[in-house]
Amino acid sequence: MARVDIVRVDTPEGNAVRGGDPVTVSVTVSPDRGWFNDEKCLVIDFIYADTLDIATELTVYQNDVTIVDTSTINFAVKADSGASSGEYYVQVKNIYFKEIVISGPEDGTIAVFST
Repeated sequence: MARVDIVRVDTPEGNAVRGGDPVTVSVTVSPDRGWFNDEKCLVIDFIYADTLDIATELTVYQNDVTIVDTSTINFAVKADSGASSGEYYVQVKNIYFKEIVISGPEDGTIAVFST
């Protein structure tokens, strides 16, 4: 079991992901135990909210993850062609701590609209 839980997934710009345009996403975990300590240790995936399968059509834009502080990260997500419209959860794996956390409906989701 992970030492932290995702408590908030937010798109600060208030945008949904459309086509190939990247949208900024912020993910916050709690309690603050230094879980976000090295970008190189983080692997981010996206999960279809309705099926709970990994969504390979969503990616972190340019593999760029910014650590805001030890409990919050920002990154841009982009939808590749073939991405389905709907809600998506965020899965973050910290390979240093060997832990995985996954957001849920109470944490916020990423909305995707296919074009």
